[in-house]
Amino acid sequence: MSDYLSDEEQVDRIKKLWKDYGITVVVALTIGIGGTVAWDYFKAYQVGQSQSASNLYASYLEAVALGEPTESFVDELESDYGNSTYFAFTLLRQAKAEVDAANFEAAHESLSKALDVAIGSPIGDLIALRKAIVEFELENYEAVLTTLQEIETSGYRWQALMLKGDVHFQNNDLDAARDAYQSAKDQLPAGVESDIVDMRLASVPPSP
Repeated sequence: MSDYLSDEEQVDRIKKLWKDYGITVVVALTIGIGGTVAWDYFKAYQVGQSQSASNLYASYLEAVALGEPTESFVDELESDYGNSTYFAFTLLRQAKAEVDAANFEAAHESLSKALDVAIGSPIGDLIALRKAIVEFELENYEAVLTTLQEIETSGYRWQALMLKGDVHFQNNDLDAARDAYQSAKDQLPAGVESDIVDMRLASVPPSP
C-alpha cells in the first residue's frame, strides 16, 4: 500500500513539520519511513508527555529494533498512558507491521484505537488517512468516505480526495471520481508533483 508520498518526499515534509510542530508530529510520520529515522528524531528532542512515558516508549522502540518481545511495553503504555500521544505512536507502528503482514483487520483495529486517542491532535489526520487506506484495502468503501470526512489539515486533504476518487472509481461513479481527482490536483501543496493525480484523471473515461 502507498501513502502517496515517496520516502524522500516524506523526509522533506518531516523537516518542515519538525520546524513547525516539533516531535509530536515528526515521530508519527517517521513511523511510516523506518525505525532508524524515527529513533534518531526521537532521541534528538522529547516533549509533550511525562518523562516516564517517554522512557517507556523509548524502551519499546529499542525492543522493536532488537527484535525482542514488545507486548509488556505495549500493555504498560496502554494501562498507564492510554490517552497519551506515545500510545498513539505505538499503535501506528503496530498497524504498520500488521499491514506489512497483510493483516488488515488487525491494522484497522490498531488505527481505530489510535484515532480515538489522537483525534483533534496534530497527528489525528495522519491516523485517519491511514485508517481510510486500510478500509479501502478491506473494500469497506462506505467506511472510507466516513473516515475521510474527519481529515481537515490542508497537507492531507489532497490525499484524502485522491482516496475518495478511488472509492468512487471502484463504485463506477466516474463523474464523482473525476471531480475528486480534480479537487485533489487543485489542492496539491507546493512542491508536490501532480503526476500521480494526472494518472488517476487519465484513467477515468470521458463522460458520454
